[in-house]
Amino acid sequence: MASYQRFLRVLSRLEASLAVLACSTLVLVLIVDVIAVDVFSTAVRGSPQLGVLSGIVACMFGLTLATGSGVHFRPTFADNIIPHVWADRVGDAISAALFGVFAVFAVAFVMQSYVYADRVPVLNAPLWPVQIVMPYVLASCALKHTVFAISPKAKESLADKAS
Repeated sequence: MASYQRFLRVLSRLEASLAVLACSTLVLVLIVDVIAVDVFSTAVRGSPQLGVLSGIVACMFGLTLATGSGVHFRPTFADNIIPHVWADRVGDAISAALFGVFAVFAVAFVMQSYVYADRVPVLNAPLWPVQIVMPYVLASCALKHTVFAISPKAKESLADKAS
């Protein structure tokens, strides 16, 4: 269990760092654009697109950080159907399966974007390097839920350290 916790802790730190980088990029782009408009009366070309992409990346990493710390919403409608001891494990197993399926579809989506050479309007940059965050985050959530289904104590330990 300690190795699970250590692995998840390192993974969460990496993902938190990437989320901070994405948020910092968003803030920096907004500040530069506001200064450019107010001081020089001209907007920075592509700043809205870069800001939106940075926000999307930050939100995606927020999903995996919420999963890792156990602070996401959990439906309680099945609590009376499944014994309480198994409710979290079953929920985590179902979540792991769903996130795994979504990750497979996300990989197909990114591959299609790569094949068709989709580009970001105005920036004319390829879109797939930004989209690659989707399958990673979904696979990371699937992995975390798998670990939680196998070892519920890992989930409790990470939730305690997150708060």
